Amino acid sequence: MAARSESTSGTGRSKSPARATKLSRDTIVNAALTFLDREGWDALTINALAMQLGTKGPSLYNHVDSLEDLRRTVRMRVVGDIIGMLNTVGDGRTRDDAVVSMASAYRSYAHHHPGRYSAFTRMPLGGDDPEYTEATRAAAEPVIAVLASYGLEGENGFFAALEFWSALHGFVLLEMTGVMDAIDTDAVFTDMVLRLAAGMERR
Repeated sequence: MAARSESTSGTGRSKSPARATKLSRDTIVNAALTFLDREGWDALTINALAMQLGTKGPSLYNHVDSLEDLRRTVRMRVVGDIIGMLNTVGDGRTRDDAVVSMASAYRSYAHHHPGRYSAFTRMPLGGDDPEYTEATRAAAEPVIAVLASYGLEGENGFFAALEFWSALHGFVLLEMTGVMDAIDTDAVFTDMVLRLAAGMERR
């Protein structure tokens, strides 16, 4: 009996090899964001990311200059995402309503994107890169805008936003390390944010 050939016609189908991911800078950065949430910041290398994309490390260098270039781009993307998120949830809100909504969104982002959050918190507030420095300070602007509804503006608003962020960051880190597993963190978080908001008003 003659061997039955497989073709695209009839009942047989030919099997073609899977296509490799078409590389571009955006594709690589998006893959790096996904990689971060699964593996963590310290695990992000050119070769590890290339393996995820089904290619070799040198192929990525056609689109990114170096690992530091990739990491900087990832940080900038994360900053943009967080600024957009905070602006969205704070839109049309003021005072306690805005502060609670933005704090909850920030905490949710950190839990859903732990690797990206780690990239965000590794950014310096200053440095030799003007664009980078501007991006880090821009991350505070949505909060500063809300704090203005408490009468905190200018330098006072900036440092109040920094204090507020410090409290949120510390709480999120304690949650992520499991220190607060035995308590109702949702209730504690809400109470903390409201106490911070009350302090803003008294100032």
